Amino acid sequence: MRFQLFTLAAVLIGCGSDPLSPSTETLVIGPTRMTCQGFIEQECLMTKNEETGAWEFFYEEIEGFTHIPGFIYTLEVELRDRGTEIQDVGRYSYHLVKVKSKEPVEDDFKYF
Repeated sequence: MRFQLFTLAAVLIGCGSDPLSPSTETLVIGPTRMTCQGFIEQECLMTKNEETGAWEFFYEEIEGFTHIPGFIYTLEVELRDRGTEIQDVGRYSYHLVKVKSKEPVEDDFKYF
């Protein structure tokens, strides 16, 4: 009986998600960068919050992605956990998996 409980516990622990393994996320990226204030003043990408529909500053760069102004992109990105030891950076680094869509926008596009 003890062996069965130990085996069951080992299987359940082994099936859990590894917090350090990469995961993917879909990001909608706006057509222009905007000036934002992080650690220093910089030009940020803008991402659309799917829940609220609002555009928000995205302070990270996406490795493998080149932003061309004038298009709204839908991207699949991989998030890699940097851990908590590194100061002054976000928890995750973002890496382009694929561009799902790239749609041109009108010249009068406004975020706010």
